Amino acid sequence: MTGGSPGGPASPGGQGSPAATRALLADLRRVRRRRRIEEFDVGEAVYKAYVAAIVGGISIWFATGLVGGSREAPGAVAHILLRGPAVVGAAVAVVWVIGLRSGARGGPLALESAFVRHVLLAPVDRPTALRSSAWRLLRFATTAGAGAGIVVGLLAYRRLGDGWAAWAACGALCGALTAGSGLGAAMVTGGLRVGRAGSAVVAVLVAGWSVADVATSSATSPASLLGEAAFWPLRFAPTGLIGVAVAAVLVASGLILVGGTSIEASARRASLVGLLRFAVTVRDLRTVVLLRRQLAQELPRRSPWVKLGFSVKGRRRSGRIKVGVVADRWAPGAAGWVRAWRSILRFPLGRIVRMALLGVAAGAAAYGAWKGTTPLVLAAGLAMFVAGLDATEPLAQAVDHPWATDSYPHPRGAVMLGLLPACAVAMAAIASLGALCAWALAGGGLRAFEIAVIVWLPASLAGLAGATISTVQGAQPTFRDSDLMFPPEFLGARVGVRLLWPPLVATAGVLPVLAARSAAANPVGAAASASVVVTLVLAGVAVWVRHQESWHKAIAESLDAVKLGGTSR
Repeated sequence: MTGGSPGGPASPGGQGSPAATRALLADLRRVRRRRRIEEFDVGEAVYKAYVAAIVGGISIWFATGLVGGSREAPGAVAHILLRGPAVVGAAVAVVWVIGLRSGARGGPLALESAFVRHVLLAPVDRPTALRSSAWRLLRFATTAGAGAGIVVGLLAYRRLGDGWAAWAACGALCGALTAGSGLGAAMVTGGLRVGRAGSAVVAVLVAGWSVADVATSSATSPASLLGEAAFWPLRFAPTGLIGVAVAAVLVASGLILVGGTSIEASARRASLVGLLRFAVTVRDLRTVVLLRRQLAQELPRRSPWVKLGFSVKGRRRSGRIKVGVVADRWAPGAAGWVRAWRSILRFPLGRIVRMALLGVAAGAAAYGAWKGTTPLVLAAGLAMFVAGLDATEPLAQAVDHPWATDSYPHPRGAVMLGLLPACAVAMAAIASLGALCAWALAGGGLRAFEIAVIVWLPASLAGLAGATISTVQGAQPTFRDSDLMFPPEFLGARVGVRLLWPPLVATAGVLPVLAARSAAANPVGAAASASVVVTLVLAGVAVWVRHQESWHKAIAESLDAVKLGGTSR
């Protein structure tokens, strides 16, 4: 299998023409579609889509009305017009950077293994074969981006006014172009076979230009110019058309150059994407994280960033540590501290940068919630939850390798709990970046600094607690004996709660921001009181980690006793 150059028109090697390739692929798709929808009711599907669109639109409208916040003063609107395009452009630049990284690893297409083996290796025109898949992916991404842009536009309308239809239209335009241009950047990078070094250089230039715009409150980069289009309902800036044109050129260039995508990279991604879809289907978040890292070729460092020694009975040693030494001479907390840091200090640079950016995003979202946009609390909590999934990698490794954890002469819960202090330090560093970001956005005042410091601890602990819950509980089992304790009608709700409560716990750490916002007389005291309550609640997560295995064992033994009692009768 080779990754040769994409095919063009009919050649002496027997490769088909683009027209023949399009006709052949159309026939194959038609046959597959016919077999897939043999028992498919088109009328019912259209009716469901119609009802979903109406209900979704009404829900979004009323939801944004309930939580969108109060109108901004004219002076605040002028300040938003000054800095808003650069901030939106920074978000667009992040999407472009993600696209560049994806393209450097083989492109954004998630092809099926059969398509790679039987179509891309056949004597057909490869650009034509890939362009249809690229177009379907682009269509889905732009639709999703437009939907997200409409929601953001309606939220902005609640704060800034001047016509909901204009905000929704501009939000849809910017959202669709942002998602489409991100995919276009990935297709261009993958089609031109730009290596990681080249894509990294371009990504640094794109991100640096946008950061400079944010620092100077200007709009000179293409991403910031596209951000100007988001504020057209308040002020029409013709330079925003340049950003729209750049995004459109990226989309068109991606469709043209996608044919150069490497077959080897497509085959590797096809095998991993199939496993990833299965993991999502069975709601196995840990497997999803591992497969995503394999797709990104994100491997631990061979050597740690900093080599740390450890002490045993007052003596300092360095090098590798054996499980037997730890078990005999160390408490589980001390052993977990060393073991966790040996894992954290091998994090690759990409993971560290991602965690830092998530911390900054959480701080920016918390500041937005402080200014009145309440839904941003969920965004801040979700960012801390995702960062926590990376920070709890030592705990996840212990869960993935229970034989190593069981080799300690301590209960598994105690060993896992001993891994968390080092993870908490890592999360505290991430949350500190978010606190600094929120403090800087608030103007750098003393009150903003006090609130940021107060919220810093519960935000970091809550992100860690949510990720810990998700990691320890693992994938949803198909059936357990404890399910007999609930009526069948409650099992679906139980699955939903199992999926939602980890990110909700992570979001609880940002709730002191809302408490401070609602207490105009003493916001610092309100934030401190809420932080104490949240921290005490999060302490229960540590108790759960320590004893959850024994609790499950006790429940299982009770159910077995009930079964044996029923059998004897």
